[in-house]
Amino acid sequence: MLQKYRYLLAACIALAALVLSITFTGPAAQAQVEYDTDDYETMLDNLLRATFELRNSPELDLALFSAIRDSGDERYIAPVLDIGFFTRGPGPINRVVTETLAELTGEDLGDDWDAYFEYAGRNDVPLPPGYAEFKGELYGEILDTRFEDFFQPGVQADAQVNLVEAIWGGVRVDGIPSLVNAEQISPEEAVDEGERFRAFCRRLPEGGQNCAYPAPDEFVFGVSLNGDTRAYPLRQLNWHEMFNDVIGSTPMYENAADSEPVCNFRAPRPFRALGMDGDRVFITGNSAGCPIEGWIGTEDVVWAAWNADEAPLTLDEVTETLPDMGAGADAALRADGVTGRVDGMPIMLAYCTLCGSGVLYDATIPDLTYTDLEGNTVESGDIVLEFGSTGMLMRSNKLMYDRNTNTVWNALTGEPAFGPLVDSGVTLEILPVVISDWATWLEEHPDTSVLSLSTGFDRNYTNGEAYSSYFNNPDFIMFPVWQQDDSERENKSVVFGLLQGGERKAYPLDVIIPEVVTNDTVGGTDVVLVTRATPEREFFEPGGAVVRAYRSDGMEFTATDDPLEIADADGNIWQVTEAALIGPEDEELRRLGGHLAFWFGWYAYFPETEVYLGDTATS
Repeated sequence: MLQKYRYLLAACIALAALVLSITFTGPAAQAQVEYDTDDYETMLDNLLRATFELRNSPELDLALFSAIRDSGDERYIAPVLDIGFFTRGPGPINRVVTETLAELTGEDLGDDWDAYFEYAGRNDVPLPPGYAEFKGELYGEILDTRFEDFFQPGVQADAQVNLVEAIWGGVRVDGIPSLVNAEQISPEEAVDEGERFRAFCRRLPEGGQNCAYPAPDEFVFGVSLNGDTRAYPLRQLNWHEMFNDVIGSTPMYENAADSEPVCNFRAPRPFRALGMDGDRVFITGNSAGCPIEGWIGTEDVVWAAWNADEAPLTLDEVTETLPDMGAGADAALRADGVTGRVDGMPIMLAYCTLCGSGVLYDATIPDLTYTDLEGNTVESGDIVLEFGSTGMLMRSNKLMYDRNTNTVWNALTGEPAFGPLVDSGVTLEILPVVISDWATWLEEHPDTSVLSLSTGFDRNYTNGEAYSSYFNNPDFIMFPVWQQDDSERENKSVVFGLLQGGERKAYPLDVIIPEVVTNDTVGGTDVVLVTRATPEREFFEPGGAVVRAYRSDGMEFTATDDPLEIADADGNIWQVTEAALIGPEDEELRRLGGHLAFWFGWYAYFPETEVYLGDTATS
């Protein structure tokens, strides 16, 4: 059993015990109550009451469910399904719930809750008025009151998904905690961490242990933007499923006059500025691979405010505050310094472990204006969204939320699913990311940093520990997904997904790995994919190849003997970089955002997808 789903196990055990302890009381033994099934608000309140009273009452309100069955009203499928999620198992309650679902759907599916749920998704069942509030109160009372924040009045009217499909994934809100500006360390520091955190050494099948951090063959999410390169190992992200970070760096010098940097000081690690010399500032702080003290230029610095309720300091104010070390003044004491950080790009990676997809997004929304659930216009200006996990899933894909507005988002599409930002017109921009083995990533990017094992959370970060049984069972899908097609490829086969011009295309790894270089067109955009297989390992995680996609602008490319070079039709060599293909005359073909995913996870949302088959493609 996966540790992160122990909440689900505990809840199911408790509810099963409750069900088994209840005496099934026939209709004749209960007071006859007349229920008006046209009064949805009252009926939903009655369903909540009946569910919550099971904790203390030995009787089930059979008349309520009888009235719902007799109504034949499909609007009650969704709320009865939600109750049925928590009452599954042997006993009279489950029997009443499934009999009610059978009557409302016209489908006799026995006590198979998953089958009824798939029916609801496949048929886009109608919802009763007030369903969102019902669902929020049900989840809030049984699981965590924070679920109510996602199902506020007004959510249902504008929801872009059928709210019945949002189901509990086994943890509370943020029960799978996202990482926020987690510490990055140098590869050399990572070697030391591997030896220091020996509890995370991996036991090898042939005996012995591997304490390397990261291990040469282990998978990392590789991110390189604006000259800053970082690695986020899957061994941590399998537990956290999301990181919020700021990527960017500036050169750090040993003294104010140096022309050659000693390292790059990375965002968003805070530092204390203690003095000035022209356009450079003397700082003390921690950044991967850098000394504790040094000089950086002021052009890349964002200054903090003196107090939380004040505006950030300007450079002029900082200059007036700090001693002029160029004129011979001593550095200020740390307590008298000014706090700052390197400017950078806020990013967020949403990693759905269940559907094998890690999608990197730009977390900045420029000039955000939206209407809140009470009808008020909110002008937020340029805003950086911070994301967490709702604890809910849709088609086995995680539903995330932004902590700024409590809007629930689809992690695979970057679109608001329900909540205040649904009508804002906002969609998160997909950024390039790769899943690479650490040895290759480090060889190609010796200046990379890597996520520290010291995250502040108590998790077992042993390589290959989390989700091993799920990843390595090709037939096991943990939650119901009503939209599947395994006729041509296995559900957990891995594809590279690409969106261009409003069209989506899936590239199976077993097709593009042998090709190495794939020329194609998606949504009217000519593209080229450069693919390299990752080394075989004794266990599986979502990956299997490093895939980078670029615009090709109609050019045709072929592979060379160097995996970081490709050739155009005239034999000219182009460099494969994280940002672009670089031509012989420094021409650039921009890289495109794309990501890996399990086939079932991709198809669940994009059944209209094209699939690349080599020389031909099919819808």
